Amino acid sequence: MTKKLPRLGNLPPKYNFFLNPYLDARFTRCPKCEGKNGQKKVPLAIHVDPHYPIILNYTCRYCSKCDLLIAHQNEIEGHLSWIFSKRVPEVVGNDYLVMGTTGRKYWKEGVDNPHDAHGIMDHLHGFKQYLNFELVGGWQPEKAIPAQAKETGISENHEILLDADNLVARMQAALPISVRAGKDLLKLLRKRGIPISKLQTFPINSVFYGGDEMGIACGITPPGKYKEAIVCSLTHLEVMGKSRLAEAMRTYQIERERKLAEQGAFGMMDIAFNPKRK
Repeated sequence: MTKKLPRLGNLPPKYNFFLNPYLDARFTRCPKCEGKNGQKKVPLAIHVDPHYPIILNYTCRYCSKCDLLIAHQNEIEGHLSWIFSKRVPEVVGNDYLVMGTTGRKYWKEGVDNPHDAHGIMDHLHGFKQYLNFELVGGWQPEKAIPAQAKETGISENHEILLDADNLVARMQAALPISVRAGKDLLKLLRKRGIPISKLQTFPINSVFYGGDEMGIACGITPPGKYKEAIVCSLTHLEVMGKSRLAEAMRTYQIERERKLAEQGAFGMMDIAFNPKRK
């Protein structure tokens, strides 16, 4: 589907643009022509509500034949969360619009000396079109898909890639995050004398990437008087809610569990009590 928006920027429009919301489709091939995509690093101008413009130098998938830039929504939001958590934490999670691109020189000039918000429009190339695609046996523009024919499956021909670093950044910006204990963690906590029910919630207080063995690791505080520090893999926690972050966390869990199953790597080695971390 083509989204018609008011023209943005005072420079000629460039590129067709697709903000990819699918965590498990990385579009190594163009969804329009099925040709192999390359990569193109461009300064993306993004407006974050209510009035926070930012230029993000970002590597997009790019089809030269269709002049189509594809940015991954989870990565864009991860970068925005990380940047604004340090600058203006209260706007993390606000609505945003990828407005277009600027010249590389203009972006570089603003790295050390941020540009005035009103001046960006004079250096902005808005997009020719905003596109959206859905999957019906292959990627098609949304307008070409009858409602009764829409499917929710993901094509096996598309590369599956979950960016753990970006998910960690998004989780760090949202701390503390309320979760419940998964089945294995619940059994282990009870064995250690922690009276916890499967419906009790407790916070994730810290998160980091623990390498291939642990994956995304979470520092948690179980309910009650238990004082030992506990670090466990995100896969041992029950994620609640229907936010974009919660959906991304659950998708990560499914993908990691699949990979562990393929490797035969099961067990409780990714739960640590009273870990010594500097």
